[in-house]
Amino acid sequence: MLAELGHFALLLMVVTGIGQAVLFSPLWLHSSLRMLSPQGTKATPAGTPDFPDDETADHVGTVAKPSNLYLLPTTILLLGLLAEAALLNAFIVSDFTLPIVSDVSHSSTPLLYRIGAAFTPDGGAMLLWLVALSLINLLMAFQLHKDRETSDDRFGRNALSILGLLIAILGVVTLIDADPFLRASVAPLDGRGMSPQSQDLLKVLREPFLYLGLAGLAGIFALTLAGLLEHKIDRQFAETMRSWTIASWVCLGTAIAINAYRSYSEQAWGGWWYWDTSENSLLLPWLLTTALLHCRAVLEKTATLRGWTAFLGITALAVGWFGMYLTRSDLFAPLPETQLLPSDSTGLLIGFCIVFGLAYYLFWRSVDQMGDGRSFEVISRESAMFLNSVMLSLIGAVVLIGTIYPLVLKWITGEPITVGAPFYVDVLIPIVLPMLFLMAFAPALRWRQDEIWMIGRRMKLAAILSLITVLFVSIRFIDLSPAPLIGIGLAGWVLTASLSDLWARLWRHPEHGESKYRNLQLLGPRYVSMTLAHIGLAVLIAGGSASSIWEEQVVISARAGQSIQAGPYNLQYEGVSLLAGENYATRQATFILYRHSLPVAELFPEIRYYPIRGVETREADIWHGRDGDLHVSIGDRDDDGGRVVTVHYLPMMPWVWGGMLLMLIGGCFSILTRVILRLKKFGVPAS
Repeated sequence: MLAELGHFALLLMVVTGIGQAVLFSPLWLHSSLRMLSPQGTKATPAGTPDFPDDETADHVGTVAKPSNLYLLPTTILLLGLLAEAALLNAFIVSDFTLPIVSDVSHSSTPLLYRIGAAFTPDGGAMLLWLVALSLINLLMAFQLHKDRETSDDRFGRNALSILGLLIAILGVVTLIDADPFLRASVAPLDGRGMSPQSQDLLKVLREPFLYLGLAGLAGIFALTLAGLLEHKIDRQFAETMRSWTIASWVCLGTAIAINAYRSYSEQAWGGWWYWDTSENSLLLPWLLTTALLHCRAVLEKTATLRGWTAFLGITALAVGWFGMYLTRSDLFAPLPETQLLPSDSTGLLIGFCIVFGLAYYLFWRSVDQMGDGRSFEVISRESAMFLNSVMLSLIGAVVLIGTIYPLVLKWITGEPITVGAPFYVDVLIPIVLPMLFLMAFAPALRWRQDEIWMIGRRMKLAAILSLITVLFVSIRFIDLSPAPLIGIGLAGWVLTASLSDLWARLWRHPEHGESKYRNLQLLGPRYVSMTLAHIGLAVLIAGGSASSIWEEQVVISARAGQSIQAGPYNLQYEGVSLLAGENYATRQATFILYRHSLPVAELFPEIRYYPIRGVETREADIWHGRDGDLHVSIGDRDDDGGRVVTVHYLPMMPWVWGGMLLMLIGGCFSILTRVILRLKKFGVPAS
């Protein structure tokens, strides 16, 4: 019964989304009001926001606020939560009459992973996306209601109308491609069981962040189209879009960080990015959102880059939507973690073509009317930020080409191929290196126009320190390949440039006076969040480059009591125990970790066997030390009777995770500061 109730709620979401799209459409609403009140009386039908027509708006100078702006967005969110609760209940009680449950769950699956399984199949993932989009829809209604006192009401109505249309389209796509509430005519006695690769807490946590990020991009998409319809891609538009851009960037970045650490902890060889389709579908929208962050800041500050900002506002959602299609269709089969149900996702592809075909047509018709006003010089902060956004977009284009190239080649030759890390490294290095070089300059440049000699004065300390870093590493490791050396040098360049600029603003800026606390206030949350993000990226690059340089790998056939040396650590192998998990059997090895002859910790890598699926997995165990990570995994018995043990020592690997965390903290700091200041109705100047 609950499944039928959830199905009905999903159908009502589609109907209510269409209602919101029509109700907030300016053309329909204006004509309806004129028909209902031919004598000029503003009588409105029940449930219709009280918007004045254009003539009245011109006379009073302001637009009246709607009395029930939140009614439809609140209704859509409640319906989405009801549908999600019904699906979660089906997984919790193991209702195998639903194919979505029987295909990916089992009565022996732990409760936490049964809940997580509701987010992974096609229908469950689409429903989660709909719920996240419904939440964004309501939050945007609140924001536009607050901003309506000082903005054009038609802009807000257009944005909400577009969001309602997106909700309706995604709801229809869910019902067509993979209706999560369809029942089987004959229910199995038990399910097929969850994929062992998906039975992971980090995967359960990743899905909400991923779909919240995509829903945030849908909000940006709606704002962009509303701005194009009203020809209002201006500073006020950029200010309205700011919170959504940062929030989407943080959510997508969190999903990427979780996915990277999950890959790192699950795999036996210590890698943390594999450039496969599912990972690239995460990276693509994040790259375009990062580019949009920079262009939006330029638009807000100088009212330039209007067309480029609008293009990125549309394209960020386009690549995210297309990435979801790639991972959920059968074009790249087999994808064990994403393609859990047989589906070609035809509805998702058709919806993509309709939505973005119309969006790019509107952009093409409107772009000629968006002048950038005053121009800026080549040597200026606008130029640096624009070039960085272009390079980020080029990186996204390379990732997209590398992702779809195997499909195109398969169509032409019929032979499947894979595109791995060597392709991306070779193609991306010529783009990434100049981007990092420019990224260090951007915060130190002045708006509109700057002088080369002044830039040299500001950047000389960073240049000297980064050069010293490169010389030290190259002398210490004379046979080092140039790629990681350049990576460390550019990481030092970005880091020292960010810190030296911060130092100058805090202690040497002539306008800031002597109060360091006051100087910190004058920096503004935008500058602080930007600096944290740049420092985090520099730390991440330095950690990744250093770990690739100094990585040590030991593969040995070990017997109980044998010691293994890796870096500054010594591992003593104690043997393997046979244990029973909740829905698997495991061979768990025990290692005692020593440093300077003192015991530090115990590590327990495993080989798990899942009898329901008949799949065996290897679970590594990791020690995060101050020197680096020790990554330990075990294999089968060797011919000599010993157990194959693989140990990776990855120095400075914690810098990778610390860099990701710093970048996310920078974004969260900006969001929280903005929320607090908005609640207090107090503004802090941003530099």
